[in-house]
Amino acid sequence: MNKEQVPANKRWANRYSYAFKMEVIGAVQNGQISENQAQRKYGVHRKTIHLWIKKFGNLEKNYSDMGSKSPKEEIVELKAKLRALKTENETLKEVMQIIQEEFGETVVKKYLPGLPKEMPAKKTKESK
Repeated sequence: MNKEQVPANKRWANRYSYAFKMEVIGAVQNGQISENQAQRKYGVHRKTIHLWIKKFGNLEKNYSDMGSKSPKEEIVELKAKLRALKTENETLKEVMQIIQEEFGETVVKKYLPGLPKEMPAKKTKESK
């Protein structure tokens, strides 16, 4: 086989762009048209459309088949965690304020920006 010849199975591998494939898949999966109607409208064989749907279609289903969460589910879960942590933070701040008011203790340390948060250890005199 010459370098100029392309094998038959790879000749049409990139005939359609990814955006075109997603447009066809979206139309079929949203119920706007059937695979047969998409075949006539877009000029792509029904079997090819079916393979695209199997390969690229319904990412939510593909994520659930793999056992992981879809990005939308993960965002919802992270937002719920964020709300819970904000509530916990506000509660702890109020508790610290109550402790400070009732017992007169300074529980919250106030640090100036730019200074180290931990005090360096005191140097002791070394005898020679």
